Amino acid sequence: MVGRQKLLYRIGMINLLAVALISAAALIVELALLRIFAVQQFYHFAFMAVSLALLGAGASGSLLSVWGRRFSRISLCVAFAVTTVAAYLIINNIPFDSFSIAWDRRQILYLAVYFLAASAPFLFAGLLVGGELIAGGEKNGIGSHKVYGANLIGSACGSLGSLLILTWFGGPGGLLCAALLALFAALIFAWGTRTKSKKFLFPGQVGVILILIVLGSFSLVRPPDWLEQRLSPYKALSTLKLALDTEHVGSFSDAAARLDLLESSIIHVMPGLSLSSPAGIPRQAALLVDGDNLMPITITVPDAHEIQVLADYTPQTVAQHLRPNSHTLVIGAGTGLDVLISLAAGSEEVTAVEENEHIIGLMSEHFGQSSGNIYADERVNFVNETGRVFAGKQIEDDYDLIVVALTGQHRPVQSGAYSLTEDYSTTIEAMEDLIGILDEHGLLVVTRWLQTPPSESARAFATLVSALENSGRNPAGHLVAYRSLRTMTILAAENPFSAIELEQIRTLLSERGFDAVYLPDLQPEEANLFNILPEPVYSDIFNQILDNPRATFENYRFEIRPATDNHPFFFHFFKWRQTPEIVAGFGRSWQPFGGSGFFVLVALLLLVSLAAALFIIGPLLIWRQKRERWRTAIPHWQLRVFLYFAALGLAFLFVEMPMAQQFILLLGKPVIALAVVIFSVLLFSGLGSLWSRKFSLSLGPAVLMILAALYPFILQKLAPIILAWPDWGRMIFAILFLAPLGFFMGLPFASGLRVVERQTTALVPWAWAINASFSVISSVVAVMIALTWGFAAVLWLGAAAYGVAFLAFRRLGHR
Repeated sequence: MVGRQKLLYRIGMINLLAVALISAAALIVELALLRIFAVQQFYHFAFMAVSLALLGAGASGSLLSVWGRRFSRISLCVAFAVTTVAAYLIINNIPFDSFSIAWDRRQILYLAVYFLAASAPFLFAGLLVGGELIAGGEKNGIGSHKVYGANLIGSACGSLGSLLILTWFGGPGGLLCAALLALFAALIFAWGTRTKSKKFLFPGQVGVILILIVLGSFSLVRPPDWLEQRLSPYKALSTLKLALDTEHVGSFSDAAARLDLLESSIIHVMPGLSLSSPAGIPRQAALLVDGDNLMPITITVPDAHEIQVLADYTPQTVAQHLRPNSHTLVIGAGTGLDVLISLAAGSEEVTAVEENEHIIGLMSEHFGQSSGNIYADERVNFVNETGRVFAGKQIEDDYDLIVVALTGQHRPVQSGAYSLTEDYSTTIEAMEDLIGILDEHGLLVVTRWLQTPPSESARAFATLVSALENSGRNPAGHLVAYRSLRTMTILAAENPFSAIELEQIRTLLSERGFDAVYLPDLQPEEANLFNILPEPVYSDIFNQILDNPRATFENYRFEIRPATDNHPFFFHFFKWRQTPEIVAGFGRSWQPFGGSGFFVLVALLLLVSLAAALFIIGPLLIWRQKRERWRTAIPHWQLRVFLYFAALGLAFLFVEMPMAQQFILLLGKPVIALAVVIFSVLLFSGLGSLWSRKFSLSLGPAVLMILAALYPFILQKLAPIILAWPDWGRMIFAILFLAPLGFFMGLPFASGLRVVERQTTALVPWAWAINASFSVISSVVAVMIALTWGFAAVLWLGAAAYGVAFLAFRRLGHR
């Protein structure tokens, strides 16, 4: 008997390794789909990846509740691998067009196919993990808490491993790697089966698995044509390829972005260039990020006469004339256009800050010679860092000019394609940091695109007004704003502009054909002279922001309150009052979601809620004979189980998602922040699950209520200090800071499952389904709340959800 118990324990541990492997594969699929959706469609579709993963897991709990544990472990692993590849083929080839969904009803069907195909791998992964949870809780099992711990720790390793996998193989290659991991998990389960029976029970299956591994490995080393990703026709890359002389030089992918190099005669990009410029734009190539966001590569040298003439008619020229021979800092240098203009305009020294190291590498190597080697110029100091982290590390205030580069293409405010993007370089705190490192007579130069009605430029102006007020200055005397045909440029000065400087600015604007929008002493007749508008709408809104900001923000058509580190969504202009107008225009506009990408989240919430009800809750209500097994002696037991695991499903992502978004500020790069946060939370949650039987059930929710409520305040106070630390120090801080939170987040589910197992094992898969289904909803709701009220509000709601879980099982906490 003892020998049999040892054998079962050994098999159980082997199976835990396979569970960890399939969990890692599922997490890699989730992050790979996030990259694939971002490249193929637009950024807001990337949010589907998280929902799809949780939807599949929830549906698996429903199936386990209805049919019991009747699925072969090996078959589930193979099914995960096959459906992962099949899902990519379907997503990559189905003609889904989000821009025509308003009038083409077929697109709704295509979107549903998107959902079903992409969620299939997670369904099989959920069936496997859920089945192991049931087996672990049975009399001879090794413990469901160990299965849950293996699931979390495996997912944590998958998060960290995805950084390397997506960098080496890209999104499609990442899916292949995940499929291979699942096949290796199948072999481990086969090994466990052999340990138990002394022979392979499924030799045919093992042979098929080995063949699939060989085919998958070969496809990974020599990617076939069908693996190449197709992009939306509305992406800039798709459009530029239509030109007859366009040459696609190459693509380069990593875990953060896909970069494409193009050469074409139709590329002419010089944002804000005056129509009065006597010089034309030199020949340019293009670097595109995720198939969009075109950054020009100008084929010239800084000392060429043509670029020096051209630089004198760009918006930056006003600041360069006010501060000649300057030491200039360029934030978001990209392919170096602003660096080139700064050198051509007379800057003696330029510090260029760019966060994507691959852009620096491409500019230094592939286009180094043809673009004048500006990255190797002795006057240029290039720094691979984000603007916020760089500013946080500065001790001396010695920059004459700080130029915040205009990144991204012009977007009509109606599209909302980037409204869900966090941007910590445009918050009030970011502007305060930059103003703080100007020298005594320094100027901050911020250029943004123009939209009508004013949105992006109005928020930028409001942000600088708030930053100057927070530093004890009267913003009215420290600001100047002027516009070209397509851009708005705002100058913020360390000291108030003098009368001589204002007169010099007027002369420069007049000679170069720029329209004054705001000067401390601007007269109405001085505005709207060159690029004439029916009404001086930009001057009007800027003056309103200075005179009565609160009333202006409240009454304005769009949301233009300044972004903050707690609410870093600079491109989110949506207000609920726009809804009637958006609904009225639905189906009559090429912009699919009216005033903002926020409606993508609303639509996604409706879809996942319907899917959760249909595929998760529906079968549990229909299959009545299974519910007979749930009757227990505890009054309202089913209701308690429902409330407890529903609250945990909401709370986990209400804490994890805002933490991931907030650590983008401290760790700089979004992909690094996401990987570190997911790794830390899941790893320590897994350890908490393994230790859960040493603590009472009530401890986890009780401690998490306190931590989730306090963490926003602690992080806000520590952020300015931590930003000055080196990279490794900030990463270690992130892991240690998240360790206690993650550990206690691992306790409630495992402890609650232990209580349910003691009452009746029939409720275990139901609890798994409830937890996952509410996680599906919380993944979308968390983003919506963050967009509306900020990250702190999401964490506080997470604390409240843990409070509901605490109350649901409060009488059982001591048992």
